[in-house]
Amino acid sequence: MTSNPAVTHGALRRFLFYYIFFLIVVQQGLFVLVGGLDIGFDINPALRVWLFVAVVPLTLTVWRVLAERGELAGFAWEHWIPWAVTGFLMCGFWSGGYFGVGILTDPANARLLPPEWERFDKFVPFVPSYAFLYICVYPLFVLPFFRATKNGDLLRLVIGLVVMLAISYTIFLTMPVTFPRPDLPENQSFPVWLMQIVHGQDPPWNCLPSTHCAVALLSALALYEASPRLGAWGLLTAFLIALSTVFTKQHYIVDAIAGFALAGLTFWLLKWIWRNPDKIPERARQLLPED
Repeated sequence: MTSNPAVTHGALRRFLFYYIFFLIVVQQGLFVLVGGLDIGFDINPALRVWLFVAVVPLTLTVWRVLAERGELAGFAWEHWIPWAVTGFLMCGFWSGGYFGVGILTDPANARLLPPEWERFDKFVPFVPSYAFLYICVYPLFVLPFFRATKNGDLLRLVIGLVVMLAISYTIFLTMPVTFPRPDLPENQSFPVWLMQIVHGQDPPWNCLPSTHCAVALLSALALYEASPRLGAWGLLTAFLIALSTVFTKQHYIVDAIAGFALAGLTFWLLKWIWRNPDKIPERARQLLPED
C-alpha cells in the first residue's frame, strides 16, 4: 500500500476524513444513548475521553479505511494537504477570535435581549445531554477540508468563514448580548460533566449571532457541494447543533436563527459571485480559481 504515493495520500486523507466524521457520529450516538435511553456511562472522566474520542472513532475509522483499501488511490488529491492545514488554521481563527473578543468585552456592557425577542426561550427546557451535539460543531467545521475536491468550493468556504466571523466579532464588540445561564445540577453525570467544561471555556456573552450555528451551516453546505448524500447528513447535523445551542441555554432562539441567516446569505452571495464573475472588478475576478 505504501509503495504507491497515490495510495498513501488517499489512505491518509481518507483516514483523517473518517476519524473526524466518526467523532461527530460518536457524539450523536452518545446523545441518543445518554439523553434518550438514559445510559449513564458513569466511568472515570479520563476514561470517557479516551474511549469516545480515541478508541471508538479510531476503531470505526480503521474499519472503513480497510473496507476501501482497493479504492484509496482514487481519494488522492494534490491540493488536499494545504487545504487540510487551512481548515485547522481557520478553526483556530474562529476559536481564537471568539475567545479573544470575549476577553476584550466588558461584561458590564453586555445586555440581555429585549423581552419581546426572547419570549419563546422560557418554554425551552435546559437539557444537559444536548452538550454532546453542541461540541459536534468543531469536527464539522474542518470536515469539508478533507472531503471537497475543488479549489473554488474551498476558497468560497474560507472567504465565507472570514466574512461571517468578521461581521459577528464586530457585532460582539459593539453590541454584546449575554444569556443568563442556569445553574448546573450538582450530580456529576456524563452530560453535566461535559456542560461544566463548556461553561468553563465559553463566555456567557458573544451570543448574537450564534457563530456556532453560522459555521455549522456553512460547513454543511460545503459538504453538500462535495457530496449531496454526505451534505444531507451535514445539514441535519447543523440543525441538531442549532437545537443544542438552545437546549443547553448557550444561546437564544434568535441567536440561532441569526447565525443560520448569516451563513445562508453568505453562501448564496459567494455562489452568485462565482457564477457571475463579469459583475465583479477585474482584480477580484483574477483571484477566482479554475477547477
